[in-house]
Amino acid sequence: MIRALVDLALKSRWLVLGAVVLVTGWGILAFRGLPIEAYPDVANNYVTVITQWPGRSAEEIERQVTVPVEIQMAGIPHLTHLRSSTLAGISSLMLIFDDDSIGNVNREHVLERLNQVTLPAGLVPQMGTDWSPVGQIYWYTLESTNPSYDVMEKKSLEDWTLEKQFKSVKGVVDVASFGGPTKEYQIKLDPDKLIQYGLSISQVEQQIANNNSNGGGSFIEQGAQGINVQSLGLFTTVQDIQNTVVKTINGAAIRIKDIATVEQGPKIRLGQIGRATHRDDGTIVDNPDTVEGIVLLQKGSDSDPVLQGIHEKVDELNEHILPKGEDSSLPRSLQAGFVHGRDGRTQSARRRAAGFDHPLPISRQRARRHHRHTHYPICIAVRFDLPRPEPYSCESAFVGRTGLWHGCRWFGRDDRKHGAASLEA
Repeated sequence: MIRALVDLALKSRWLVLGAVVLVTGWGILAFRGLPIEAYPDVANNYVTVITQWPGRSAEEIERQVTVPVEIQMAGIPHLTHLRSSTLAGISSLMLIFDDDSIGNVNREHVLERLNQVTLPAGLVPQMGTDWSPVGQIYWYTLESTNPSYDVMEKKSLEDWTLEKQFKSVKGVVDVASFGGPTKEYQIKLDPDKLIQYGLSISQVEQQIANNNSNGGGSFIEQGAQGINVQSLGLFTTVQDIQNTVVKTINGAAIRIKDIATVEQGPKIRLGQIGRATHRDDGTIVDNPDTVEGIVLLQKGSDSDPVLQGIHEKVDELNEHILPKGEDSSLPRSLQAGFVHGRDGRTQSARRRAAGFDHPLPISRQRARRHHRHTHYPICIAVRFDLPRPEPYSCESAFVGRTGLWHGCRWFGRDDRKHGAASLEA
């Protein structure tokens, strides 16, 4: 049989050569598309269950929340370990499954069990997002030169605009944001006025809730058409809250502004994040209070196409969605429009600029590519005397706007002089 194959190969030389070329080309394409990860996802299949109960002690939450949830979760298929931790105001459970299980199926089983748990009124346990510890693929910082956008306004942009836009990218499961005070409407009651008008805090709270709602009616016939009737009552300004009627005494309306002071203010903060930019000339641009975010990759997804979609979304945010800045007299390195992001990207995408110096490394880098990172921890600036790669010409993506910035990235070797990626255009 071997002799027959050899004879056939000798007689059909061009056919054999064509087959060899075809198989070789297919092998090259398969190798180029092989998803090799420098930091493979070795995390277990797990599901987290979090229940918040503000103002309660850890002992009380342990008895009334953590233990009942643990009992209900026991016996789920493929469950290997059940770990829990309870702090003041919060209960957290981690369910670890074996490698033969499927993540989506595990989450369905957990959700079924959660519906059977009996907890105190008002408590709703929630499952954590489906991401891996190595899924922090993109960090960004939001800055603005527009004086009307302070840190609190940037936090509002982060919560209501950026998170929504980034989550629309396929493969992104969540966005974790840091820094910035959260805006809220604050009503500071005067205790003496409450006693004078015979009001309680619960009455004021109930009146505010009742007046902050829209009402719907039927419709009015207008020829062959019907016009829907709606009453708009949602608060839109501080004045709307101030003019809310709480009580009527002898025909005189007692409003919120008569018993309290209403204003916009920051929510009580539990922390603050800053960013220090080290330039090549040795100067340090320190921002002690900024807004940052981390884009989280869905567990099991490929990072390259997701990162490409993230960078396209960043360009869209900077060009079309985020508000424009006003001050264009500052140096380009200080103008608005920063996303400082470092990640793993394709060769063509890398030429459009990526990379920034940040406290934590971004994982899921491709193993077959050269890459280098310089890390600056949050609490102390640590500089590494590593070989500095040869720079390539990067395309500046600074825009004089409120928004996100693509920085410059370095690849190569040979230069021993240390330096971070410059923010100068």
